[in-house]
Amino acid sequence: MDELKRLEREVNDLQNQLRWQNEQAERARQNLINENRRNLENYQKEMQRAIREHDAKAQAEYERLLREYQYSLSDEAGKKFAEMDADYNRLMNEVRRNEEALAQKNMELDRAVQELRSDIHRKEEGSGAQASEYLKNAVEQFRETEEKPHEKFMPKRLAIFYNSLKDGQQLFKAGLYEAATAVAISVKSGLERLGYNIDDKASEWDRQYDLLTLKTNYLRQRIRQELDDWKEYIGQPGDDSNSRKSRLIEINYWSRGEYAEVVRSSNRIHSVIASVEKDGRAAYLKKSDGATTDDLKKYIQEIDTLSERLSSLSVIYKERYTASCQRSEWGEQIIDFLTDEINLRWIAELSGFRQASGETLNAKDFRDYIQVQFGDEAVKEDAREWLKLVFDNSSCSRIYVYILPIEAKQQVENRIILHIDYGGAEQAQYSRDIYAHICEAIRIGEEAEETVNYTPDINELKVSTNQVYKETAADLEKAKRHSH
Repeated sequence: MDELKRLEREVNDLQNQLRWQNEQAERARQNLINENRRNLENYQKEMQRAIREHDAKAQAEYERLLREYQYSLSDEAGKKFAEMDADYNRLMNEVRRNEEALAQKNMELDRAVQELRSDIHRKEEGSGAQASEYLKNAVEQFRETEEKPHEKFMPKRLAIFYNSLKDGQQLFKAGLYEAATAVAISVKSGLERLGYNIDDKASEWDRQYDLLTLKTNYLRQRIRQELDDWKEYIGQPGDDSNSRKSRLIEINYWSRGEYAEVVRSSNRIHSVIASVEKDGRAAYLKKSDGATTDDLKKYIQEIDTLSERLSSLSVIYKERYTASCQRSEWGEQIIDFLTDEINLRWIAELSGFRQASGETLNAKDFRDYIQVQFGDEAVKEDAREWLKLVFDNSSCSRIYVYILPIEAKQQVENRIILHIDYGGAEQAQYSRDIYAHICEAIRIGEEAEETVNYTPDINELKVSTNQVYKETAADLEKAKRHSH
């Protein structure tokens, strides 16, 4: 028993020393974390203004502070901190040595316990009062540890100590007091180690949760601001719930459904935060199905991806809308000029925006937009796609004008493809005249060659690396077959 008590004292001394050293190391690292957190908190009000007023410089500073805070939570920050601070490095080396010594002492303690439990000849040795006191202390330690979120961070471990406690109580009832004492010492020591580990893991969970909350709230602020920006961009009046719903539908349409995906994903992640806030952190951590630390880290990565995606969408969907408006404007100008000035006949039933494909027709972003804009689900034209204009002249030549949206590097530029189906030999001068009339109609001069392209040979479009040109070639071939 004297050997057992000696081991108990050595284990306790090592555990207390480790606890103090870890607290010292954590305090040093926590200073860095707290400093970054204070900087973030000081910037919170400024951030709301920055988002509202599109202060890109202020937003970039906030995002930098977020990255610094996130880095300070990482293992890499601890390693960097150790490299920069000699005292911290020495402390961590001492921690590692003491952890190894503690592991060795625990093994010795476990062996001593097993020897006592297996030696039935020592039944009468040991004090019953002493064994009872040790068991009582072990039970108190068990109850203290039971209050911690052990199932989330160290699942099934507490049950092992529960069974060991039961064994110790059975040994006590059998009069094996020394063995009961040994078990109680082992259980109490193990429970203390378990409690420290749970506390460390809970602290890590708290820090990751705080980071997730900051990033999610920032993203949601930006999402809401997009609705206000869109209202201003298109000059839409009103700010009631119906108006906001319409804006969301419109943004989602021009973003080809991606905006709604960002909103849904951010709402899904925010529901985790809402659940934590509703239950309180302590209660939430005891839920078996609650988010783990790894889950939080995955959510943080997802939020980062969503933020990048929103930044891209914020540019491209406005570009698509503006380009579509320009296609409509150019289309009206071309129709007016070619019918009024050179007496071409516009064939309205063959003209219009490209018909939506089956997949697009069934997409929620398209159906919602058509309902809001036209209130008629029979409309199948997709204003995000090309605009086709078809004309006939007095010689029965058919003139095709495609105004195509070409997307590249977050920009959308309209290009015009002109093709004339003569039904025979090409009339080069007439082709040049029609080309010039189109340029005059949309009032472009020097940049005409970049914008308007006359294409006598459809095969030139077929071999293009741009999918839109290939699809235009296919549509032209189909239109020409039906016209003959």
